[in-house]
Amino acid sequence: MERLVRVKQGLLVRFTNNGVHQNGFQDLAFSTLCRHTKEGPVYFESNDFSKGGIQKILKEQPLKAGREYFPFPLKKAPEMAAQAIGRAVRLIRRHQASANGYYSIFRRFFHHRDSKGREVFHPATAVRFGVTVTKGSGKGYFSFYHPDAGRLRVESVVEKALELAGLASRAEAAVKPGIYECIFSPRAFLELIEPLRRHFDSSLTKDGKSVFSGLLKKKIFSDAFTLSDDVKHPGQFGVPFDAEGTPRPKVELIKKGILHGLLAEGHSTRGLLEHPFYPENLVVEKGAFSLADLFKRIQKGIFISKIWYHTLVRESRMEVTGLATAGSLFIEKGRVRGRVLHLRYQDSLFSMLGSLAGASREQLLLKDGERGAALFPYLRVLRLRVV
Repeated sequence: MERLVRVKQGLLVRFTNNGVHQNGFQDLAFSTLCRHTKEGPVYFESNDFSKGGIQKILKEQPLKAGREYFPFPLKKAPEMAAQAIGRAVRLIRRHQASANGYYSIFRRFFHHRDSKGREVFHPATAVRFGVTVTKGSGKGYFSFYHPDAGRLRVESVVEKALELAGLASRAEAAVKPGIYECIFSPRAFLELIEPLRRHFDSSLTKDGKSVFSGLLKKKIFSDAFTLSDDVKHPGQFGVPFDAEGTPRPKVELIKKGILHGLLAEGHSTRGLLEHPFYPENLVVEKGAFSLADLFKRIQKGIFISKIWYHTLVRESRMEVTGLATAGSLFIEKGRVRGRVLHLRYQDSLFSMLGSLAGASREQLLLKDGERGAALFPYLRVLRLRVV
């Protein structure tokens, strides 16, 4: 028998430039139980068990400050949120802009124990802050995520969102259907490649049920694209063991465009996700360009900051369609000409990732589920089909 206990405690606050409009503490506890039967493992998930039992488990563990645990007094979370939001709102008002955003701060505990005597424990903390600024007719979004609350620079996040909103407020650019170059923000790129993730499951690939079946060690994407599942990367954070308590190794999934590896032992998400093996700590290798350099290289294209709607149309070639949020920018000859409204795209992920032409030096850490994070640069592709 195996049991994985997950506990999450903290605060989530949503705000506008008029102040806080929604907040609340979140004390969540989940237990995933695995029973091994003749037919195979059976998984049960529940939050209906003794809170005292959870507390006993946690008290037995040494809470050592590590690379992902930065203790903070939970009772001061409302005060920390109020101070951060206050600084953000003052700056936004000073620029005669409006905004909505969120602030969350949590501590988490992951504990795995099985009948063979194996036991692992992982404490973690995290702070998130994001804001969408509206200035004139333009919108801009930027966010921060890190285990260490002391690294949050509220003014820096707001200023970057203000900068994007200012660029978008210049004019409205009409984008006709056609093929365009595109720069995806780290957040937008994470949303873009979501349909690919479950296909890195080695068992699916072996059974011929993955879009990668028969393609292992073959070139499928651009030379400029390298993607790994690597919780041990210096800039990464996440639970270092899988749902079965096994240490998670680094797996280079895509290496210079070649399908290099797949997920199997050590990457189990059974009982947590729908699929047995699923990447949870994605890292896209950074490039040699600054974001400004990437903009200068665009002759006629679009910058997508965030995706509002994204869905799979045809799985065999990973054809997707979606809508970008307000705040997308039209770029011509390296300069931003204005905002793009109602941008809809439909294209194959194989085609887009096959045309990837560069990445930024900057990498942003992004929250990605309860157990992982993503570390992505800004990425430039040479073709995106706008419809």
